[in-house]
Amino acid sequence: MNLVYFEKPTRYINHEINAVYKKGEFIRFALCFPDVYEIGMSHLGLKILYYILNSIPYVYAERVFSPWIDMSEHMKKHKIPLLSLETKTPLNEFDIAGFSLQYELSYTAVLNMLELGGIPLKWQDRMIGKHPLVIAGGPSTVNPLPVSDFIDAFFIGEAEEAVKELVETYKEWKKSNSSKESLLRAISEIEGFYVPYAGKKTVKRRFINDLENAPFPQAPVVPYAKIVHDRVSVEVSRGCPSGCRFCQAGFIYRPLRFRSPGKVFEIAKNLIKNTGYEELSLLSFSIGHYPYLVELVKALNQYFAEKAVAVSLPSIRADRVTKQLLQAIKSARKTGFTIAPEAATERLRNVINKNISDEDIERACSVLFEEGWQSIKLYFMIGLPTETAEDIEEIANFSRKIIKIAKKYTKKFVEINVTVSPFVPKPHTPFQWLGQINFNEMVEKLNFLREAFKKSKIHYKGHNPEMSLLEAALSRGDEKLSELLLRVWLNGETLSAWSDLFEFNRWFKAMDETGIDLFNYANRQLSLDEPLPWDFIDTGVKKDFLKTEFKKAMNRECSKECTDKCEACGLRCQSIIPNHIKDAKPQLVMIKNELNDLRSQEARIRFCHKKTGVMKYLSQLELNNLITRALRMADIPFVVSKGFHPKPEISFGPSLPVGIESEREYFDLKIYGELNHQDIERLNHILPEGLKIIETKKIPHESPSLNSFIQRYKYIVELEEEFMLDNNAISLMTIKRDEKMLYLKDFLEEIQINGNQACIIVKDSVHKARISKIVEVIFGKKLHDLKIKRVAMYAQQGEVEP
Repeated sequence: MNLVYFEKPTRYINHEINAVYKKGEFIRFALCFPDVYEIGMSHLGLKILYYILNSIPYVYAERVFSPWIDMSEHMKKHKIPLLSLETKTPLNEFDIAGFSLQYELSYTAVLNMLELGGIPLKWQDRMIGKHPLVIAGGPSTVNPLPVSDFIDAFFIGEAEEAVKELVETYKEWKKSNSSKESLLRAISEIEGFYVPYAGKKTVKRRFINDLENAPFPQAPVVPYAKIVHDRVSVEVSRGCPSGCRFCQAGFIYRPLRFRSPGKVFEIAKNLIKNTGYEELSLLSFSIGHYPYLVELVKALNQYFAEKAVAVSLPSIRADRVTKQLLQAIKSARKTGFTIAPEAATERLRNVINKNISDEDIERACSVLFEEGWQSIKLYFMIGLPTETAEDIEEIANFSRKIIKIAKKYTKKFVEINVTVSPFVPKPHTPFQWLGQINFNEMVEKLNFLREAFKKSKIHYKGHNPEMSLLEAALSRGDEKLSELLLRVWLNGETLSAWSDLFEFNRWFKAMDETGIDLFNYANRQLSLDEPLPWDFIDTGVKKDFLKTEFKKAMNRECSKECTDKCEACGLRCQSIIPNHIKDAKPQLVMIKNELNDLRSQEARIRFCHKKTGVMKYLSQLELNNLITRALRMADIPFVVSKGFHPKPEISFGPSLPVGIESEREYFDLKIYGELNHQDIERLNHILPEGLKIIETKKIPHESPSLNSFIQRYKYIVELEEEFMLDNNAISLMTIKRDEKMLYLKDFLEEIQINGNQACIIVKDSVHKARISKIVEVIFGKKLHDLKIKRVAMYAQQGEVEP
């Protein structure tokens, strides 16, 4: 299959750095993410499970992602099944297919992947015959009912330990050669699993006590494609002590647990060594609560300074932003900064238990701008309980106040990005009994804010209200919604989480067909005394505690953070914070700068490499990122630029169109000291098949850049049949460039055809014609219908290669 036909071909190629390949007989486990590659590969949970499962000798875990719409249509048309990335195995040939449910609007993608994979959609239809065991985990499973018709078993909670118990159970069942019913009954006995076949019974959420020693991938797969969160992450803590009443994650990921700074430091070193990434993120629901954060950031920045690696942090509570922390962050690079007030008035923040004041937010922004930040993101919600018109108006007023603060400290315009999302009531939170505000009211409030920001220099983005309504309906739905989901998928809805593919009319049609009113599901108010559909899921947080928090919210009362006072939610945070976190300062080993002695020995090296096989599908940006990361992994001592955004001093030659192979491509790199044969061997060992350094040479520092003097390109074109060259016809051919019709001969230095192979030397002109347009004019075929290889690049006429 020629992947050039499809958007972002690197979604579908394999053999990325650190991908796992096994030979032999295994329990085959498909890790299915119901979204496209760049979303799924950004998810830390997938990486953790990939690492744990492939560490088990008798298990082979592979990745399966949802194809984009163009690939999906092609697969259906040509009856091509959904395949795993590693071995291209059809999904229905796996033993277990495990889906990650991160977001309610991914449910239609689950159905589409099952269908493409040749797996019956409903679990009842999989009881007879050979079908994979279909399981699901992730935050959405704390209410599994809306998709309970389609999943054999749901896992509730943190899977590091439970996934091993699952595959061991499956292994024993497979040896016993017994019925599917016996497997499902056995799984239902594992703590944390809800099995629809076994009926509703209380299911306790699983969580790990010891985050310090929990398994964590230190050599994750390095994608070719630019993914959404294109960096490596270290999970420094799990759980959040703040108790914001709208936040489901804050309740279902309790209790609060930490990794020690020393452990984080060690993992971070290994992650950069094994992936070559240029950014390291410290991952936490509430990074500001992490002990010794400033010391840790300083140590990491110092260690990675010579590798041009920046340390970034997630959104920080305004009351946790300090000058000391910002100075530690910016010592390497100023990454983006996000503050989430959620509500613009203190009264409403008290209702949702967001214990930060206006003064806290203004002080945090003042320090940010004083320390040189030129961009900031602010997140707000509308439709929160007890909200008034004043609360909505204050979102715009408060944002303008931030601009005034910025001008005071920077004396110029800074970039302020404001994102507003409708409140979605979620199960297992104090607001689970509340309905979402009326849809029309939601639209009116979003429209008001859009107009309020229209004439300002603030960048405003409002979340799609239709998608928010569906999220609210599906998050608090019951078993009846399975039928509606099936209908909406049959109507053509497959990637609902993507706004450009989302069509609300399909959901309207499904409501008409099933008689199910999603507006009612989203808006309905539930009594504090009535049983809730998801009550059989026990997250460990007591329902009475949630009721107390609900009543406090209505009285505008705040609760203390877990770290300040235990509010008796049912879980004990303090009892599982290890003493080495609570009492001891981190033991962080600083690296000695080994490059100081080499600073006077800078050299400029020209690398020549080939790009063949599946590597032809990498864009120039993807290739540049891959090579830069490989250089970092190989410990090539490159020179780092100065200034706001330090990076390796590397420059690449003229770009190559996606889909064309090349025997000789070039890039220049400044290094300290000398480059030896062992360095090149180490680099080639890291680079994937099809990408190889052929030769290197030292060039003078004053040599012109590759792009400035390369002006001729030699291509070999493979044709399906012999082609007769008509020189007179070619002399009359024209090509359109820059709205002008130009003679093709002005771009050609030479063209020779020998049977079914053509050799073309293209030269630059003022207008620079692309090889794709040239071959289309000569042969009447598109680039992706021909096999083309660039075999050389030259300087001016008569001069040799670079």
